[in-house]
Amino acid sequence: MAMMMPFGMLAIVGLPKLGGLSLLAVNVASAAAVGAGLLLLLGQLMRGERIRLEPSAIAFIFFAAYAIFSATVLVRLFSGEIMVFSLSRAAGGVRVSTAFLWGKVWLAPGSSNISQTFYIVLACGLFIVAAQQLSRRGAAFGDQCIAWAAGINLGLGLLDMAALDTILALIRTASYSLMNEATVAGIPRIIGGFSESASFGAFSAVLFAYFACLALRTGRRRDIILALGNGLFACLALSATGLLAVAVTVCILIVQIQVRVPRQTSRGVLLGFAILLAAGGLALASALTMTDAPVLIASVVNDLILSKSQSASGLERSAWMMGGLDALQQSMGLGVGAGSLRSNGLLFVLLGSVGIPGTAAFCAFLCLAFGGRAIPGQEDTLAAARLAAVAALVSLMLSATVPDPGVPLVFLAALAVATRRSPVTVPIAPRPKMPHLPAWSFAR
Repeated sequence: MAMMMPFGMLAIVGLPKLGGLSLLAVNVASAAAVGAGLLLLLGQLMRGERIRLEPSAIAFIFFAAYAIFSATVLVRLFSGEIMVFSLSRAAGGVRVSTAFLWGKVWLAPGSSNISQTFYIVLACGLFIVAAQQLSRRGAAFGDQCIAWAAGINLGLGLLDMAALDTILALIRTASYSLMNEATVAGIPRIIGGFSESASFGAFSAVLFAYFACLALRTGRRRDIILALGNGLFACLALSATGLLAVAVTVCILIVQIQVRVPRQTSRGVLLGFAILLAAGGLALASALTMTDAPVLIASVVNDLILSKSQSASGLERSAWMMGGLDALQQSMGLGVGAGSLRSNGLLFVLLGSVGIPGTAAFCAFLCLAFGGRAIPGQEDTLAAARLAAVAALVSLMLSATVPDPGVPLVFLAALAVATRRSPVTVPIAPRPKMPHLPAWSFAR
């Protein structure tokens, strides 16, 4: 399932009548994992074994239950009384600004309530099953899954960089708008196996955060290569979401280096790091002084960050964000239902969709899943999962439009839970021995 995450545009099933629901490969793999996990849990119940639910799983179940309640009851309770930005681009509605075409419509039940609730329930089931299985098999298994996902993401990024669209067309099968021709200041964006740069940049930033933290702690060659590769593609995606997630990650890593280096690093390593840093600084200075890189970089930063809020897209997303707050206020803090509105930023999406109760449950899930201490030997994996979760949350806070937490964040939460549990070792029954026969019995 984790290895399907880089295939962000590989669709297995398309259900246009259910709010444009497109079952991606990662969704189908997650559903299969949930089904298999539920069968295993059912088998344990039939054998009389106790099933322990993590406190974080209970919080997630409450979040999913409230999402179902909001999508079935609250949306009908406030139907026709609140105006929202619809998830459907064909909805039209009353325009609220001359800067963009999107308008508000009266709240009403729709197929998007079904699709978004499905994603939330699927994420809940995936977390429960993944936490159970990773706790049994050990956090090292989850680490290997993420490593495979990072390697596949690098491969898809290289294919896109080489403009091998014929090969990538085999996995870009979802009914999304493909943005593989988009550029920033004349520089083409890299999107890998996703439909647009924001998703690819955000996912690459999450992988960069995970392996950069491990590389800092372990110094393994695998972690260094995967961190550098995915960090590079997070930048080459030229998406404000990925770039800001990388920036936050780098700032946290610098703080960690300040804390860890003085007491854990030898003088030789420090000298080598200083030489590498000086060489990199000289190369960067040469590029800035001998080429047109400063003008190009300034243009990219201006397009992606400085003037973003004044662009039509920025004004549109600001309106979506305020629409989420308006829905929260007019619904008296209850929310208008999962899948009922489009907002911007995970916090505003949650507040507008599932209100204060659902948002509180989701925050409790995050605190319970990523809090606590790891068992001896798993501290590095827990730290990496936490930093990767920070990168994922930064991306979601900037660009999320629906309350679905996403498979990467859910898998990282399950991995964090697994680092606090010792792997379950199943005792192997001794092989039966042949009965001892006296030697004289063969002579007869």
